[in-house]
Amino acid sequence: PDIRRNLMEQKSFVEGARALTFWAASLIDRSTRMDDADAEGLVSLMIPVIKGFQTDKGFEMAVQAQQVYGGHGYIEEWGMSQFVRDARIAMIYEGANGIQALDLVGRKLPRDGGRAVMAFFADTAAYLKDKAADDRLKPLAAPVLASLGQLQQATMWFMANGMKNPDNAAAGSTDYMHMMGLVAMGAMWVRMAEAALAKKEREPASAAAMDAKLALARFFMERLLPETGAQLARITAGADAVMALPAEAF
Repeated sequence: PDIRRNLMEQKSFVEGARALTFWAASLIDRSTRMDDADAEGLVSLMIPVIKGFQTDKGFEMAVQAQQVYGGHGYIEEWGMSQFVRDARIAMIYEGANGIQALDLVGRKLPRDGGRAVMAFFADTAAYLKDKAADDRLKPLAAPVLASLGQLQQATMWFMANGMKNPDNAAAGSTDYMHMMGLVAMGAMWVRMAEAALAKKEREPASAAAMDAKLALARFFMERLLPETGAQLARITAGADAVMALPAEAF
């Protein structure tokens, strides 16, 4: 079971990350080809999330893939150690991920009075509420709605506490970036589950592959998405513990 957990985490993250990346690519197309200002604002908001969250987690998934092999994962025979080394640089390229998180919280959230993030909240909530009315999708849509609510709480906390003490926003920025990534990826998994159910009805021969998609969606909701609760707790704890030691203590 533990190896299965390891593999399911990798598979549910990678397939979710691909969907999230293609969704962002579609926003870029809408922005550049259709002069869609809303799409431009949304992709600008999501770029730090897609780069920072996905490369942080991508490296973690490469390490987990290496771990499946045990000690053999550390030698060159199977190639996993190369994947780990290659994945590590993505967390640094194009702005280290801590900078991506600060960009998200410090620049992208308040941009244009918060227009982009409010649109993301509204559009995502509307989609999830609609799918939660379908008994087949409710077990997937409802958890993402709950995590979206936690993300909104974290955003309001930043608005109330980040201005008077910028350390509060900076200390929670990486958790917030990952939190938004999980929520956005959760919404992608609902979309994939919706598509899988439709394909099963349309093409019965695809049932096994589509059932695998649905199993991954359920795993994501039960095993990865709940991290948003811990992230909210860390964000709302503020910066006091982070800033407690004097610089010379390091």
